[in-house]
Amino acid sequence: MKLIDALEQVSLSFKSNKFKTVMSSLGIIIGVIAIVVMLSVGEGIEEGVGEAFGGADLDVITVFPGGSPYSDTGRYVYKKPAEFDEKDVHALENTLGVKTVSPRNSGGMLAEFRNEERSISLTAVTPTKEPDLSRLVEKGRFLTDSDRSAIVIGSDIANKMFKIPLNPGMRMTLTNKNNDIEKEFTIVGILEEKEEVSAFGSNTNMEIFTTHQALKELLDVTEYSYSHILVTVEDQSEIETTAERLEDSLERLHKDEAYTVFMMKSILEGIERVLTMIKYGLGGIGAISLLVGGIGIVNVMMLTVHERIKEIGVMKAVGATRGEIQILFMLESGLLGLVSGLLGITIGATISLLISTLGNFPLKVSWTSLAIGLAFGIITTTMAGVYPANKAARLDPVEALRRE
Repeated sequence: MKLIDALEQVSLSFKSNKFKTVMSSLGIIIGVIAIVVMLSVGEGIEEGVGEAFGGADLDVITVFPGGSPYSDTGRYVYKKPAEFDEKDVHALENTLGVKTVSPRNSGGMLAEFRNEERSISLTAVTPTKEPDLSRLVEKGRFLTDSDRSAIVIGSDIANKMFKIPLNPGMRMTLTNKNNDIEKEFTIVGILEEKEEVSAFGSNTNMEIFTTHQALKELLDVTEYSYSHILVTVEDQSEIETTAERLEDSLERLHKDEAYTVFMMKSILEGIERVLTMIKYGLGGIGAISLLVGGIGIVNVMMLTVHERIKEIGVMKAVGATRGEIQILFMLESGLLGLVSGLLGITIGATISLLISTLGNFPLKVSWTSLAIGLAFGIITTTMAGVYPANKAARLDPVEALRRE
Protein backbone atom coordinates (compact mmCIF):
# COMPACT_ATOMS: atom_id res chain seq x y z
CA MET A 1 0.00 0.00 0.00
CA LYS A 2 1.39 3.36 -1.04
CA LEU A 3 1.60 6.24 1.43
CA ILE A 4 -0.75 8.36 -0.69
CA ASP A 5 -3.35 5.57 -0.60
CA ALA A 6 -2.99 5.23 3.18
CA LEU A 7 -3.43 8.98 3.64
CA GLU A 8 -6.53 8.88 1.45
CA GLN A 9 -7.98 6.09 3.59
CA VAL A 10 -7.27 8.08 6.76
CA SER A 11 -8.89 11.18 5.26
CA LEU A 12 -12.03 9.23 4.32
CA SER A 13 -12.18 7.79 7.84
CA PHE A 14 -11.99 11.26 9.40
CA LYS A 15 -14.66 12.67 7.05
CA SER A 16 -17.09 9.80 7.58
CA ASN A 17 -16.87 10.13 11.39
CA LYS A 18 -16.50 13.88 11.91
CA PHE A 19 -18.19 14.03 15.31
CA LYS A 20 -16.17 11.08 16.64
CA THR A 21 -12.94 12.62 15.31
CA VAL A 22 -13.63 15.99 16.92
CA MET A 23 -14.58 14.50 20.28
CA SER A 24 -11.53 12.22 20.36
CA SER A 25 -9.19 15.08 19.48
CA LEU A 26 -10.60 17.35 22.21
CA GLY A 27 -8.81 15.44 24.97
CA ILE A 28 -5.47 15.81 23.17
CA ILE A 29 -6.07 19.50 22.40
CA ILE A 30 -6.91 20.27 26.05
CA GLY A 31 -3.90 18.30 27.27
CA VAL A 32 -1.52 20.12 24.92
CA ILE A 33 -3.03 23.49 25.93
CA ALA A 34 -2.47 22.60 29.60
CA ILE A 35 1.18 21.66 28.97
CA VAL A 36 1.93 24.83 26.97
CA VAL A 37 0.26 27.15 29.50
CA MET A 38 1.83 25.43 32.52
CA LEU A 39 5.33 25.48 31.01
CA SER A 40 4.83 29.12 29.98
CA VAL A 41 3.90 30.03 33.55
CA GLY A 42 7.00 28.26 34.86
CA GLU A 43 9.33 29.84 32.30
CA GLY A 44 7.78 33.26 32.90
CA ILE A 45 8.36 33.05 36.64
CA GLU A 46 11.90 31.78 36.04
CA GLU A 47 12.69 34.66 33.68
CA GLY A 48 11.05 37.18 36.03
CA VAL A 49 13.26 36.08 38.91
CA GLY A 50 16.29 36.19 36.60
CA GLU A 51 15.48 39.77 35.61
CA ALA A 52 14.93 40.78 39.24
CA PHE A 53 18.39 39.49 40.14
CA GLY A 54 19.96 40.38 36.81
CA GLY A 55 21.87 43.31 38.30
CA ALA A 56 22.51 41.67 41.64
CA ASP A 57 26.30 41.91 41.37
CA LEU A 58 26.85 38.25 40.58
CA ASP A 59 30.60 38.89 40.43
CA VAL A 60 30.63 40.12 44.04
CA ILE A 61 31.46 38.10 47.15
CA THR A 62 30.38 39.48 50.53
CA VAL A 63 32.41 38.67 53.63
CA PHE A 64 30.85 39.38 57.03
CA PRO A 65 31.49 38.40 60.67
CA GLY A 66 29.78 35.43 62.28
CA GLY A 67 28.47 32.21 60.85
CA SER A 68 26.79 28.90 61.67
CA PRO A 69 27.69 27.60 65.14
CA TYR A 70 27.60 24.04 63.82
CA SER A 71 30.63 22.30 62.35
CA ASP A 72 30.60 20.05 59.27
CA THR A 73 30.03 17.05 61.56
CA GLY A 74 26.95 18.67 63.16
CA ARG A 75 28.61 19.49 66.49
CA TYR A 76 27.81 22.79 68.18
CA VAL A 77 31.02 24.83 68.27
CA TYR A 78 30.86 28.46 69.34
CA LYS A 79 33.29 30.84 67.69
CA LYS A 80 33.65 34.52 68.39
CA PRO A 81 32.58 36.65 65.37
CA ALA A 82 35.61 38.01 63.52
CA GLU A 83 36.35 41.74 63.57
CA PHE A 84 37.53 42.99 60.20
CA ASP A 85 40.07 45.79 59.84
CA GLU A 86 42.69 47.00 57.34
CA LYS A 87 44.75 43.81 57.73
CA ASP A 88 41.82 41.84 56.31
CA VAL A 89 41.38 44.32 53.47
CA HIS A 90 45.06 43.98 52.47
CA ALA A 91 44.90 40.18 52.73
CA LEU A 92 41.84 40.03 50.48
CA GLU A 93 43.34 42.47 47.98
CA ASN A 94 46.39 40.22 47.64
CA THR A 95 44.27 37.12 46.96
CA LEU A 96 44.49 35.69 43.45
CA GLY A 97 41.40 36.44 41.33
CA VAL A 98 40.31 39.54 43.27
CA LYS A 99 39.62 42.74 41.36
CA THR A 100 38.52 45.20 44.06
CA VAL A 101 37.91 45.11 47.82
CA SER A 102 35.42 47.54 49.40
CA PRO A 103 35.23 47.59 53.22
CA ARG A 104 31.95 48.94 54.59
CA ASN A 105 30.21 49.60 57.87
CA SER A 106 26.61 50.58 58.47
CA GLY A 107 24.26 51.68 61.20
CA GLY A 108 20.77 53.04 61.76
CA MET A 109 20.61 56.81 62.21
CA LEU A 110 18.04 59.57 62.64
CA ALA A 111 18.14 62.13 59.84
CA GLU A 112 16.83 65.65 60.49
CA PHE A 113 16.17 68.19 57.74
CA ARG A 114 14.23 71.38 58.39
CA ASN A 115 12.49 69.98 61.49
CA GLU A 116 11.55 66.75 59.72
CA GLU A 117 12.97 63.53 61.15
CA ARG A 118 13.36 60.21 59.37
CA SER A 119 15.06 56.91 60.21
CA ILE A 120 17.76 56.08 57.66
CA SER A 121 20.59 53.64 57.03
CA LEU A 122 24.06 55.21 57.02
CA THR A 123 26.81 53.29 55.22
CA ALA A 124 30.48 54.15 55.61
CA VAL A 125 32.83 53.48 52.69
CA THR A 126 36.40 54.04 51.62
CA PRO A 127 35.84 56.41 48.64
CA THR A 128 38.93 55.33 46.66
CA LYS A 129 37.79 51.70 46.87
CA GLU A 130 34.27 52.35 45.53
CA PRO A 131 34.64 52.85 41.73
CA ASP A 132 31.21 51.36 40.92
CA LEU A 133 29.43 53.47 43.52
CA SER A 134 31.16 56.68 42.42
CA ARG A 135 29.92 56.14 38.85
CA LEU A 136 26.32 56.32 40.09
CA VAL A 137 26.60 60.00 41.08
CA GLU A 138 24.01 61.99 39.12
CA LYS A 139 24.36 65.37 40.83
CA GLY A 140 27.34 66.87 42.61
CA ARG A 141 30.37 64.71 43.39
CA PHE A 142 31.36 61.56 45.22
CA LEU A 143 33.11 61.38 48.57
CA THR A 144 36.86 61.80 49.05
CA ASP A 145 39.03 60.16 51.70
CA SER A 146 39.52 63.54 53.40
CA ASP A 147 35.78 64.16 53.89
CA ARG A 148 34.65 64.19 57.52
CA SER A 149 31.27 65.94 57.30
CA ALA A 150 30.07 65.03 53.81
CA ILE A 151 27.41 62.60 52.65
CA VAL A 152 26.15 61.20 49.34
CA ILE A 153 22.46 60.26 49.30
CA GLY A 154 20.26 57.91 47.27
CA SER A 155 17.63 59.11 44.81
CA ASP A 156 14.64 58.14 46.98
CA ILE A 157 16.03 60.02 49.98
CA ALA A 158 16.70 63.05 47.78
CA ASN A 159 13.30 63.12 46.07
CA LYS A 160 10.75 61.28 48.22
CA MET A 161 11.72 61.29 51.88
CA PHE A 162 11.22 64.96 52.75
CA LYS A 163 8.69 67.59 51.72
CA ILE A 164 11.14 69.34 49.43
CA PRO A 165 13.75 67.69 47.17
CA LEU A 166 17.32 67.64 48.45
CA ASN A 167 20.21 68.98 46.39
CA PRO A 168 23.99 69.18 46.77
CA GLY A 169 25.00 71.94 49.17
CA MET A 170 22.12 71.41 51.59
CA ARG A 171 22.85 70.39 55.17
CA MET A 172 21.41 67.50 57.19
CA THR A 173 21.86 66.47 60.82
CA LEU A 174 22.43 62.80 61.59
CA THR A 175 21.95 61.42 65.11
CA ASN A 176 23.10 58.06 66.45
CA LYS A 177 20.01 56.74 68.23
CA ASN A 178 22.11 54.53 70.52
CA ASN A 179 24.24 57.28 72.12
CA ASP A 180 22.45 60.51 71.03
CA ILE A 181 25.61 61.84 69.34
CA GLU A 182 24.67 64.12 66.47
CA LYS A 183 26.68 65.61 63.64
CA GLU A 184 25.86 68.02 60.84
CA PHE A 185 26.67 66.89 57.31
CA THR A 186 26.73 68.57 53.91
CA ILE A 187 25.13 66.78 50.97
CA VAL A 188 27.84 66.68 48.27
CA GLY A 189 26.26 64.25 45.81
CA ILE A 190 23.06 62.44 44.81
CA LEU A 191 23.06 58.97 43.26
CA GLU A 192 20.99 58.07 40.23
CA GLU A 193 18.00 55.79 40.66
CA LYS A 194 18.85 52.10 40.43
CA GLU A 195 16.20 49.40 40.00
CA GLU A 196 18.30 46.28 40.57
CA VAL A 197 19.16 44.78 43.92
CA SER A 198 22.83 45.25 44.71
CA ALA A 199 25.17 42.92 46.55
CA PHE A 200 23.99 41.72 49.96
CA GLY A 201 20.45 42.89 49.16
CA SER A 202 21.15 46.61 49.74
CA ASN A 203 19.15 49.34 48.02
CA THR A 204 21.28 52.36 47.13
CA ASN A 205 18.15 54.44 46.49
CA MET A 206 17.42 54.46 50.24
CA GLU A 207 20.97 54.73 51.60
CA ILE A 208 23.22 57.55 52.74
CA PHE A 209 26.98 57.14 52.31
CA THR A 210 29.80 58.78 54.25
CA THR A 211 33.42 58.01 55.16
CA HIS A 212 34.56 55.59 57.86
CA GLN A 213 36.05 58.44 59.90
CA ALA A 214 32.70 60.25 59.98
CA LEU A 215 30.84 57.12 61.07
CA LYS A 216 33.49 56.40 63.71
CA GLU A 217 32.80 59.81 65.27
CA LEU A 218 29.06 59.09 65.34
CA LEU A 219 29.58 55.65 66.87
CA ASP A 220 32.11 57.07 69.36
CA VAL A 221 34.22 53.90 69.52
CA THR A 222 37.94 53.41 69.99
CA GLU A 223 38.10 50.08 68.16
CA TYR A 224 36.41 50.48 64.80
CA SER A 225 35.75 47.47 62.53
CA TYR A 226 33.95 46.80 59.26
CA SER A 227 30.51 45.18 59.28
CA HIS A 228 31.11 43.59 55.86
CA ILE A 229 33.54 43.64 52.95
CA LEU A 230 32.52 43.50 49.29
CA VAL A 231 34.98 41.64 47.05
CA THR A 232 34.63 41.94 43.27
CA VAL A 233 36.22 39.07 41.36
CA GLU A 234 38.08 39.38 38.06
CA ASP A 235 36.32 36.40 36.41
CA GLN A 236 32.70 35.62 37.33
CA SER A 237 33.04 32.06 36.04
CA GLU A 238 35.80 31.47 38.61
CA ILE A 239 33.91 32.97 41.54
CA GLU A 240 33.67 29.67 43.48
CA THR A 241 37.44 29.13 43.23
CA THR A 242 38.11 32.73 44.27
CA ALA A 243 35.76 32.34 47.24
CA GLU A 244 37.78 29.34 48.44
CA ARG A 245 40.98 31.39 48.19
CA LEU A 246 39.37 34.18 50.21
CA GLU A 247 38.48 31.71 52.94
CA ASP A 248 42.10 30.53 53.02
CA SER A 249 43.32 34.14 53.35
CA LEU A 250 40.90 34.87 56.20
CA GLU A 251 41.65 31.59 57.96
CA ARG A 252 45.23 32.73 58.55
CA LEU A 253 43.98 35.88 60.33
CA HIS A 254 40.87 34.50 62.07
CA LYS A 255 41.65 30.87 62.82
CA ASP A 256 39.38 30.60 65.86
CA GLU A 257 36.82 33.22 64.80
CA ALA A 258 33.63 32.93 62.78
CA TYR A 259 33.05 34.61 59.43
CA THR A 260 30.94 33.92 56.34
CA VAL A 261 31.82 34.15 52.66
CA PHE A 262 28.56 34.77 50.80
CA MET A 263 27.89 34.64 47.03
CA MET A 264 24.64 35.97 45.57
CA LYS A 265 25.31 33.75 42.57
CA SER A 266 24.95 30.56 44.63
CA ILE A 267 21.59 31.73 46.01
CA LEU A 268 20.35 32.60 42.52
CA GLU A 269 21.47 29.22 41.15
CA GLY A 270 19.55 27.48 43.93
CA ILE A 271 16.43 29.52 43.15
CA GLU A 272 16.75 28.69 39.45
CA ARG A 273 16.99 24.96 40.21
CA VAL A 274 13.82 25.13 42.31
CA LEU A 275 12.00 27.11 39.61
CA THR A 276 13.06 24.59 36.96
CA MET A 277 11.57 21.78 39.05
CA ILE A 278 8.39 23.82 39.49
CA LYS A 279 8.22 24.48 35.74
CA TYR A 280 8.42 20.83 34.77
CA GLY A 281 6.18 19.87 37.68
CA LEU A 282 3.50 22.16 36.24
CA GLY A 283 4.12 20.61 32.83
CA GLY A 284 3.62 17.17 34.39
CA ILE A 285 0.25 18.26 35.75
CA GLY A 286 -0.71 19.29 32.24
CA ALA A 287 0.50 15.91 30.91
CA ILE A 288 -2.13 14.18 33.06
CA SER A 289 -4.77 15.73 30.79
CA LEU A 290 -2.93 14.21 27.83
CA LEU A 291 -2.97 10.82 29.49
CA VAL A 292 -6.73 11.05 29.85
CA GLY A 293 -6.95 12.10 26.20
CA GLY A 294 -4.77 9.14 25.22
CA ILE A 295 -7.15 6.73 26.93
CA GLY A 296 -9.94 8.32 24.93
CA ILE A 297 -7.96 7.74 21.72
CA VAL A 298 -7.57 4.04 22.58
CA ASN A 299 -11.33 3.73 23.02
CA VAL A 300 -12.04 5.56 19.75
CA MET A 301 -9.50 3.53 17.78
CA MET A 302 -10.89 0.28 19.21
CA LEU A 303 -14.35 1.39 18.14
CA THR A 304 -12.96 2.26 14.71
CA VAL A 305 -11.47 -1.22 14.38
CA HIS A 306 -14.80 -2.78 15.37
CA GLU A 307 -16.71 -0.64 12.87
CA ARG A 308 -14.29 -1.38 10.03
CA ILE A 309 -13.82 -5.13 10.51
CA LYS A 310 -15.40 -5.96 7.16
CA GLU A 311 -13.32 -3.24 5.45
CA ILE A 312 -10.17 -4.70 7.01
CA GLY A 313 -11.17 -8.15 5.76
CA VAL A 314 -11.55 -6.82 2.20
CA MET A 315 -8.13 -5.13 2.34
CA LYS A 316 -6.47 -8.33 3.57
CA ALA A 317 -8.32 -10.36 0.96
CA VAL A 318 -6.96 -8.21 -1.88
CA GLY A 319 -3.39 -8.54 -0.60
CA ALA A 320 -2.87 -6.03 2.23
CA THR A 321 -0.29 -7.35 4.69
CA ARG A 322 -0.43 -7.27 8.48
CA GLY A 323 2.24 -4.55 8.49
CA GLU A 324 0.28 -2.36 6.08
CA ILE A 325 -2.85 -2.64 8.23
CA GLN A 326 -0.80 -1.67 11.31
CA ILE A 327 0.71 1.31 9.50
CA LEU A 328 -2.74 2.45 8.35
CA PHE A 329 -4.19 2.58 11.87
CA MET A 330 -0.98 3.97 13.41
CA LEU A 331 -0.97 6.67 10.74
CA GLU A 332 -4.57 7.51 11.56
CA SER A 333 -3.86 7.94 15.26
CA GLY A 334 -0.56 9.78 14.60
CA LEU A 335 -2.19 12.29 12.23
CA LEU A 336 -4.97 12.81 14.75
CA GLY A 337 -2.29 13.64 17.34
CA LEU A 338 -0.40 15.94 14.96
CA VAL A 339 -3.47 17.99 14.04
CA SER A 340 -4.71 18.06 17.64
CA GLY A 341 -1.22 19.02 18.87
CA LEU A 342 -0.92 21.89 16.38
CA LEU A 343 -4.34 23.19 17.42
CA GLY A 344 -3.40 22.75 21.08
CA ILE A 345 -0.10 24.69 20.92
CA THR A 346 -1.75 27.47 18.90
CA ILE A 347 -4.60 27.88 21.38
CA GLY A 348 -2.22 27.40 24.34
CA ALA A 349 0.17 30.11 23.08
CA THR A 350 -2.77 32.47 22.51
CA ILE A 351 -4.16 31.87 26.01
CA SER A 352 -0.72 32.37 27.55
CA LEU A 353 -0.22 35.68 25.75
CA LEU A 354 -3.69 36.86 26.75
CA ILE A 355 -3.07 36.01 30.42
CA SER A 356 0.29 37.77 30.28
CA THR A 357 -1.17 40.89 28.63
CA LEU A 358 -4.44 41.24 30.53
CA GLY A 359 -3.31 39.98 33.94
CA ASN A 360 0.22 41.43 33.92
CA PHE A 361 1.37 37.93 34.89
CA PRO A 362 4.89 36.69 34.06
CA LEU A 363 4.38 34.28 31.16
CA LYS A 364 6.85 33.35 28.46
CA VAL A 365 5.87 31.26 25.44
CA SER A 366 9.07 29.63 24.17
CA TRP A 367 9.70 27.30 21.26
CA THR A 368 10.75 24.69 23.81
CA SER A 369 7.35 24.64 25.54
CA LEU A 370 5.58 24.52 22.16
CA ALA A 371 7.80 21.65 20.97
CA ILE A 372 7.25 19.70 24.20
CA GLY A 373 3.47 20.16 23.95
CA LEU A 374 3.38 19.06 20.31
CA ALA A 375 5.69 16.10 20.91
CA PHE A 376 3.63 14.89 23.86
CA GLY A 377 0.45 15.13 21.76
CA ILE A 378 1.89 13.09 18.87
CA ILE A 379 3.57 10.50 21.10
CA THR A 380 0.47 10.01 23.24
CA THR A 381 -1.86 9.42 20.28
CA THR A 382 0.63 7.23 18.44
CA MET A 383 1.13 5.03 21.50
CA ALA A 384 -2.63 4.94 22.01
CA GLY A 385 -3.00 3.57 18.50
CA VAL A 386 -0.53 0.69 18.94
CA TYR A 387 -2.94 -1.82 20.55
CA PRO A 388 -5.90 -1.12 18.21
CA ALA A 389 -3.57 -1.32 15.19
CA ASN A 390 -2.18 -4.68 16.29
CA LYS A 391 -5.67 -5.98 16.91
CA ALA A 392 -6.79 -4.90 13.44
CA ALA A 393 -3.71 -6.48 11.84
CA ARG A 394 -4.36 -9.84 13.56
CA LEU A 395 -7.94 -10.16 12.29
CA ASP A 396 -8.60 -13.25 10.21
CA PRO A 397 -9.76 -12.07 6.74
CA VAL A 398 -12.35 -14.86 6.37
CA GLU A 399 -13.92 -14.13 9.77
CA ALA A 400 -13.79 -10.40 9.02
CA LEU A 401 -15.65 -10.82 5.71
CA ARG A 402 -18.38 -12.84 7.40
CA ARG A 403 -19.03 -10.01 9.93
CA GLU A 404 -22.15 -7.97 9.18
